[in-house]
Amino acid sequence: MLHFVVPFYNCAAQLPGNVLAVRAYLEREMPGEYEIILCDDGSTDGSRAAAEKLAGGAPEIRVIGYGRNSGRGHAVRFAAGTCPPGPGRVLIFADLDLPQTTDLAHIREMVDRLADVPIVIGSRFLRESQVKRIWRRALMGRLHHLAVRTMLPRLKVKDPDAGFKGFELDALRAIARVSREDRWSWDMEALTIARTRGVAIAEIPIDWNERHDAYATSVKLLRDAWEEFTGILRIRRALRKGLYEL
Repeated sequence: MLHFVVPFYNCAAQLPGNVLAVRAYLEREMPGEYEIILCDDGSTDGSRAAAEKLAGGAPEIRVIGYGRNSGRGHAVRFAAGTCPPGPGRVLIFADLDLPQTTDLAHIREMVDRLADVPIVIGSRFLRESQVKRIWRRALMGRLHHLAVRTMLPRLKVKDPDAGFKGFELDALRAIARVSREDRWSWDMEALTIARTRGVAIAEIPIDWNERHDAYATSVKLLRDAWEEFTGILRIRRALRKGLYEL
C-alpha cells in the first residue's frame, strides 16, 4: 500500500491540476493500492477548501492538516502518524509541483526500490539525472551540498533536500520518534538518523526541470538557506550528544 503525501501551504491555484495529475498516474499504475494524503500545513488562503473539493467523492484522496504553518518535516511526520501500521506499507512524499518538475514514472521506480531498501530518495546530482534549474537555485543547491558534505560527512547522500523521498512506513515512524526538526532541515535530519541507526538509503536519478512558466515553489532562497545552514549546526550538535541513538 502506497501512502502518497503532498504537504501544501497557500497554493489554492496550483493544487487541483497537480493533484489530479498524480491521481491519474497512480490510478493507471497502482489502482486500488494507493491513497493520496493532502496535508494542509496551516494555509490561510483557500487551499484547504480546494483540497476538500478534490477529495469529495474520491475515497483515494484524504485531507488532513492543522492550523499553524510548521514546515514540510512536521507535515510528513503528521501524515505518517495517520497511516495504519502494517507490512508492505510505504510512504512517499513529494512537493506539490512534482508533476511539472519530473516524470511521474519515478514514483513507480521508487515504490519498486522500496521493496528492497527502507529509504529511497530522488537525486538531482547523480550522473544519470537530467536537470534544468533556475541558476540561483542551482547555485544555492551546490553550496548547500558542499556544506552538508563538509559538516555532516557521515551522511554520504548527494541530494539530501530534494522534495521527493520514499520510506518504509515502519522505518519512517522509528525516525519520527527521535526527529526534532520541522522545516527544510528535517530531510537532512531524517537521513542522518537513518545513517546513525544503520538503515540503508538508496538514491535514484530523476529528471528535474524548474525552467518553465508553471513552476512555483514556497521556497524563499535566503530565508530557507539560512534555516538549512542553522539546521546543519543543530543536527551536528544532536549527533554529538547522541540524541539520535535509541
